[in-house]
Amino acid sequence: MTHPSQLSVQRILIVGAGGFGREVLQWARAAWPEAAAHIAGFLSADPQILAGHACPLPVIGDPATFEPQPGDGLLLAIGIPGVRRRVAELLLDRGCEFLTLIHPTAVVVPTARIGAGAIVCPQAIVSDSAALGRFALVNYHASLAHDASAGDFAVLSPYATLAGGARVGDDAFLGLHASVGPGVSVGQRSKVAANSCALADAPADSLVHGVPGRITPLLS
Repeated sequence: MTHPSQLSVQRILIVGAGGFGREVLQWARAAWPEAAAHIAGFLSADPQILAGHACPLPVIGDPATFEPQPGDGLLLAIGIPGVRRRVAELLLDRGCEFLTLIHPTAVVVPTARIGAGAIVCPQAIVSDSAALGRFALVNYHASLAHDASAGDFAVLSPYATLAGGARVGDDAFLGLHASVGPGVSVGQRSKVAANSCALADAPADSLVHGVPGRITPLLS
């Protein structure tokens, strides 16, 4: 699901209208200039979230009550992993179709695998035999080196890096400039703090912080 035309999309809706949602609007326009007129607006629980922003499109519904129409294609523009999953699964249960967005300035090698609903932002790199799960997010200037992988709903913040063969599990979160060393595995729902480097395997529900990264249980 890389391009709106592949789903016969007549209307594109951005799920999430915060700062990242407004960015995704720009990335979608750049990626699909011929389909830009089909971008109708946002889904958000806060109908006033765009107040004060020079955004030309409205909030047209709430994800909690939205019912899709034939020809709708959605983009998941929520940056918090657990919330991303909860909202996406709610909409999938109602039969919503999600699009995969790759910005034209991103480098995605033909041998890479990109899961449905993923978003790859400007200047990001997904290298040889790297893999993104469903609804993974690779923010601008973030990168996955050869054979690296990020699980379903994983989030790589700007400038985050997975070295060769590194793996992060489902719903994992890498903060700004966070990195995971070669061959290192970070478990599902774990977080690597901003400017931190995971150089040893971290289990699920861990927090990795510092350089080299110290591993502690992630507090709920």
